[in-house]
Amino acid sequence: MLRRGSLALFFLVPVALAQDAITPHAGPALEEVRVIGSRDTAYLEGWGDGQSISRNEQLSLGRSVADWIGALPGVSLNGQGGLLQAYSIRGFSRARVRTEVDGVPILTDRRAGNSASFVPSALLQSVRVDNSAASSLYGSGALGGVVHMQTLQGEGTTVEGRLRSNDELGELTLANTREQRTLALSLRRAGDGEAPDGEPLHSRFEQAALLLRGRSQWRDGTVEYSWLPSVGRDIGRSNSAYPDTRISTTPEELHSLERVELRTGDHLLRLYHHYQDWDSDVLRVDERRNLTRYRGHTVGGLYLADLALLPGRGSWGLEWLGRRGVEITDREIGADGVSLPAQRVVDGDEDTIGLFVDQEWSVGAVALKGALRMDRVAQSAAESHDDFQPSGSLGLTYYPATGWTAGVEAARAFRFPSLSERYFNGTTPRGGVLGNPDLEPEVRRNLDFSLRYESDGGFAVAWNGYVSDLDNYIERVDVTDSLLTYRNVAAARLWGMELDMRWRTGALTHQLSYQWQQGEADGGETLADLNPPAWRYYASWDLASLTLRSDLMYRPARSRYGSDELPLDEALVWGLALAGSENAGGLSWEVQLNN
Repeated sequence: MLRRGSLALFFLVPVALAQDAITPHAGPALEEVRVIGSRDTAYLEGWGDGQSISRNEQLSLGRSVADWIGALPGVSLNGQGGLLQAYSIRGFSRARVRTEVDGVPILTDRRAGNSASFVPSALLQSVRVDNSAASSLYGSGALGGVVHMQTLQGEGTTVEGRLRSNDELGELTLANTREQRTLALSLRRAGDGEAPDGEPLHSRFEQAALLLRGRSQWRDGTVEYSWLPSVGRDIGRSNSAYPDTRISTTPEELHSLERVELRTGDHLLRLYHHYQDWDSDVLRVDERRNLTRYRGHTVGGLYLADLALLPGRGSWGLEWLGRRGVEITDREIGADGVSLPAQRVVDGDEDTIGLFVDQEWSVGAVALKGALRMDRVAQSAAESHDDFQPSGSLGLTYYPATGWTAGVEAARAFRFPSLSERYFNGTTPRGGVLGNPDLEPEVRRNLDFSLRYESDGGFAVAWNGYVSDLDNYIERVDVTDSLLTYRNVAAARLWGMELDMRWRTGALTHQLSYQWQQGEADGGETLADLNPPAWRYYASWDLASLTLRSDLMYRPARSRYGSDELPLDEALVWGLALAGSENAGGLSWEVQLNN
């Protein structure tokens, strides 16, 4: 199956202080992270195996962070399409993946997952995905990994425009960085697109976002701050029933993200707040219409300090993640136009406190690292729940010869049920949902294996394998054709592997990757959110003033799928981009073709 072609025109015009006219383009780097140092690199930037991708290393539709990381091995798009597209990391999605923007956790209570789609990709500098067992260091919500999003950083003033023909997307981004302060504005508008078979996609949206971030000295420390407000309108939410029987839209969406942190010596203190207010409009043609409004505050803080034990290197920390005023109301309008009274289907608060420590020791060619975390959560809504869970990981890395690295990691991770899973009783774009207050926390026991080699000539290959045993896995199940609920599956197992190779021949940079995964409940049923098998070949040809990039992905058909999913057809997706730059004029441009 060949996706419908679309033509995108990118142009970048630095108008002041543009010192670097060309940025080299390359495929997503195959990155090895060996942490020997402070917690600053461990907790704040990821600890364990992971992959990073920057704004100059991706070739995608660029709607949100999901399009960026969907090119990485072990990551795939998941759930409804369009702007609100979510992602799956090694078979874990939705509330099982922790998403952060400049270190601030994003919790949206959307059943499809926390995609942070309110942050335009044009305001992102880079994204890192931690998918190893060591992600258990982040506690509940990081059962399947962590997505770290870093907002825009740079120098000078830039104006960036973008046009895309497939869904009539237009985008304008203005950014200025001067004296360690960045101010950027993004304006975007898109119409409805088309599926590969010609069916219409409800993918339209309008969005405006502002980024203000900076850094200054305060006594012996450094203060960093950021503010990211975002407003969205008329956001289409694609589904298989559109447009004949179901039309789902987010009429309005408001987010405001604030962060301030103080770094001094071996200590860090971070405080943050995220306010969100968004609506959901679900029209079931000739039946009824449901209007849902969501409001909530996420507040929290993080304290970190260096710590050396036995004598190792690492740190300890205390994290508080609070949720205040989480309100979801639902109003139903019948086919006859009669409106029923609005009902508050969720009215809850939540507090999670986590205490953690990590250390790493090195002896010769061997490095041993470990982490331990203890979390307590208190939830209150229609009922109250109080729970305590430990998590931790232990990893061994061996460097047998020059260029070779072998590793094994074992971990225990968990996830508390969300407020929505326990208490939500209302209507969503996928149908009615009945919460289950008796849900137990999910527990994951995981083993990761890795083998890597990198030569002096730039050839690198990495293999990763993993197996996970899951207890109390939370699964969505059908009560009727139009009503869903949640239940704990007694046991489940998930396993898979990834292969990634990169090399260079002259001016050409190559990257070839493959992913494969399986997962079953104890009764033999296929788990939802699994990554489909996929091959990907990325190439970049760099000349003096031109760069040609090609991204080809082949996904075989998948006939096994979860209880609330559909089979996947075979797909071939190709992207091509030609970029150029003039050193004298400071003008950059790019033409991109996606098929």
